[in-house]
Amino acid sequence: MSDIEAGIGSIGKIKIIRALAQEGKMATIYLLHKKTGLKREDIKNNLDDLVKIGWVRQTKYASVMYGLSENEQVARLVQFFRDVGYVGQP
Repeated sequence: MSDIEAGIGSIGKIKIIRALAQEGKMATIYLLHKKTGLKREDIKNNLDDLVKIGWVRQTKYASVMYGLSENEQVARLVQFFRDVGYVGQP
């Protein structure tokens, strides 16, 4: 499976990428749950996949935080989402 297929292979992953792009900073699973309406377990599973392909980075502070990676594929996907109005402009 390609990174593109793994990265956008479910509506949950698309919602997570959208939420992180809109947030513009690191986010907790709690915040992603609030923004996406997805179950926490689904968020964790999708984040694991996105971290594995390098589209999302994970950092541990007091809580585990997630943010979009500086990756050309991710940047183009987020730009596409902006172009079609799925993600607001920064």
